[in-house]
Amino acid sequence: MPDWDVRRQVLPGVSALEVWNLPVQGRELWELLGAPRVEADRRQGLTGPRLAGGLRPALTEALAVLVKRHAVDAVWLSGGLVCLEGFGGMLAEASTGLPCPVYMAEDPIFAPVRAGLRLLEPLRPTHPVALDVGQTAIKCLRPAAAPRIFERDAALLPRYFIGMERPADGRQVKAAVAFISSALRAFSARAPDALCLALPCPLDAALVPGGSTYGWEGHAPLVADILQAAMGNEGRGTALVLNDAELAAEAARSDSRLARHPRVLCLTLGFGPGAALLERR
Repeated sequence: MPDWDVRRQVLPGVSALEVWNLPVQGRELWELLGAPRVEADRRQGLTGPRLAGGLRPALTEALAVLVKRHAVDAVWLSGGLVCLEGFGGMLAEASTGLPCPVYMAEDPIFAPVRAGLRLLEPLRPTHPVALDVGQTAIKCLRPAAAPRIFERDAALLPRYFIGMERPADGRQVKAAVAFISSALRAFSARAPDALCLALPCPLDAALVPGGSTYGWEGHAPLVADILQAAMGNEGRGTALVLNDAELAAEAARSDSRLARHPRVLCLTLGFGPGAALLERR
């Protein structure tokens, strides 16, 4: 991977939070507030606002707990589930009684990748690209181009949940690398010279990934493998890598409605809930 400066991006005032396993109604939060729940409800015949309504009990309890636990004075929501029909009305009910306002991102799906491009601006790149890798899809954005989504094919990339055995030959990591790198190649007209890459997992300072449904936890060369598979020896530039909830918090930073709120809980609602705390100092 020659000529790539790969950095673990640390955002001022942003700290990742682990909320997916928050105990709610005798279950873990991701089971009740995420895409699997919505998919199950669809199979039961639920449509329209009833899908969003099915999320309300879990969201109500989670908001009450998290707002108090982290002493925040605003909540900001992004992610694909925020786009469900009737989500806004459901959220108004779920947030009744909270001591702070709750806002939906104006662009719930693409707000994070837009923030990713802004993070790249100080590098003065000629061809920047931002990728927000989720558990179900990759959101892509570059200047002067329409944003694009690449859906994950569960048949090619099975979901590996906690406790499930991972293949010993690492095929799941190779498949994930192929998915992300192919999305980057397909979306980018030419090799970027700056990349913001958000991944749906914890990342340490050395960019060793933690758990995700892709099953790549502990695979230290993950980012290097993605860049090599996408661009070979031709690409050169800077890659800023961070957790997807951290990037969502960076998107919240630019939302003018939050300008006077010093502590903001940022929740991403997709396959499962992710979170980060934005503190203005």
